[in-house]
Order: sequence, then structure tokens, then C-alpha cells
Amino acid sequence: MVQAHPNGVYFDKLSKIIEEFALAVDFGSVLVDIHGKEASNLYNFSPFCQAMRANPHFKNLCQKCDAYGGLEASKNGKPHIYRCHAGLTDISFPLISNDQLLGFALFGQVELEDLKEDQFERIHPAITDWKSYADLRQARNKVRITDKKQITAAASIFESIADYYGKEESHPRDRIKFSVTSKEEKKDKKESKTSLTDFHSTHDEINKAIEFINKNLSRNITLEEVANHVYLSHYYFSRLFKKELGISFVSFLNKQRIEQAKILLAQTNLSIQKVAYRVGYTQPSYFCKLFKKETGQTPASFRKPN
Repeated sequence: MVQAHPNGVYFDKLSKIIEEFALAVDFGSVLVDIHGKEASNLYNFSPFCQAMRANPHFKNLCQKCDAYGGLEASKNGKPHIYRCHAGLTDISFPLISNDQLLGFALFGQVELEDLKEDQFERIHPAITDWKSYADLRQARNKVRITDKKQITAAASIFESIADYYGKEESHPRDRIKFSVTSKEEKKDKKESKTSLTDFHSTHDEINKAIEFINKNLSRNITLEEVANHVYLSHYYFSRLFKKELGISFVSFLNKQRIEQAKILLAQTNLSIQKVAYRVGYTQPSYFCKLFKKETGQTPASFRKPN
């Protein structure tokens, strides 16, 4: 993690460091904001990546991968290795000042010769069919081929740079460590939860997401909004959420809303229509359908005293 000091590392100086780093290790490098938009020049970019970004559609996917990869790195201040939509390997570092995420430093754009199939997950679900384009096929032949050892060494060098400029910070994540977990090493250790009070995760991001959802049940909240709230890509957040809680985001949201509706039905005289609105449903008929599916009763039957 690079700590950006208001009176220390100015952006132009950081850009210079990234440029020299790119030339030193012969990787492509760039600084981007939290949305993946380029905030510096494209340093040492390969002809392939330059050609990809010359295409508006591919450029948009490149920026999404940069943003998602950076958000993964920002979760705990550690560099994150991933594969982009075109299958190349990148590493991202979060740029943080006063505990505020400013953007990301990224480098790589390389092929790993020792990369096993599915060893590193793609950061974005889209997979670009670059082989369908003659210019991209030709440019792809010029992409640098390296191995995991070399890219780890490059990360270590950048870690030393980050440590040097972050040594005055007192944040516990000052020292970043390069850690790569392969897909096959990840195991789902959570069992499915059935009660509102049972939902809990060992991931702070998921617990924060649960809290955010419970506070905003009456609004039309989306998966992407919640993912942004906890600084995760919506693609990764969706998978992590289901892995940790044993239930999809949409199912969880409906379950929480129905639980809240049960409280309102039991403790207030609000009409069923108003209860539906209070828990985020604009169509009472849809609310009644979900309520019966979840509880086995209609809202009216649930409210009726025994």
C-alpha cells in the first residue's frame, strides 16, 4: 500500500516513480482513480494493451478490471494479483491518504508461462475474444512472457518503495505483504444461515454490508451499491457474499425485508400495502407472494390473532 502524504509524495512525483518502476522491471504501469479511470500516462504499455485501449469497448473493460483489481487490493492493504478480461496478469496496489482510498497503482500486463489453468481467477466475468482481431493477434505476440517468481520480485521492489514513503504513517496496514492464494486453496467454511440474527461473517466487508442492508431495507438498494459501500467489485462481492452466508444477495435482501415486515405486521396497524412500502417493495402483490413463500402464510393470515 502506498501512503500518499499531502506534504510528501505529490501526485506528479508518484507518477514519476511509477514511470521509472515500469521501465526498470519492463512491465506496463499506470495510476488510476477508484473508478479505474487513468490518472497518469500509460507507462511502458505493450502494443497489445495500447491497441485494446484504442477500442472504446475494450477500454471500458480494461478500466473495469483496473477498478475491480484495485478494490480487491484495498480490502486489506495488500497487493492483489489477478487476470484481466484479455487473460493477462496484473498486480494492483491501493493508494491511501489519511485512511481515504484515492486510487490504485497497477503494473503487469504480462503472460505467465507457469500459470496453471484457473490458478488465478479473472477479476471480471467478461472474456475478450481478441483472437478475432488480426491487429490484436499480431500485437499479442509482443506481450512479455514471464513467471510468477519474477512478478513476485517486482512486487517486492514496489513494496519497498511503498514502505519507504509510508514509514511515517501509523496505520496498522503500513507494511504490505505479497500474498497470492490460488483458487483451489480457497474453501467455503460457512454453513447456510436461516435466521436474521444468525448472519455473520469473518469478513469485515460482509458484516458492514449486512449492517448497511439492514439500515436501508426501505430503499431500492442494489448489489452494486452495497459492493461500492464496502469497496469491493460487485462481481467479487456477489461471490464472497454467497460463500460467507450461504445465500445470494437477492435472497438475503428479501429475507431481511420479510423479517422486518413480520415485525411491522405484529406490532403496528399499518395496512399491508404500507408495510410493503416500508420494507422496500413497490408492488404489494409481489410482497404478498414473497411473504407467503418465505413464511407459508399470507400477510393477512400472519397478522390475524390466534
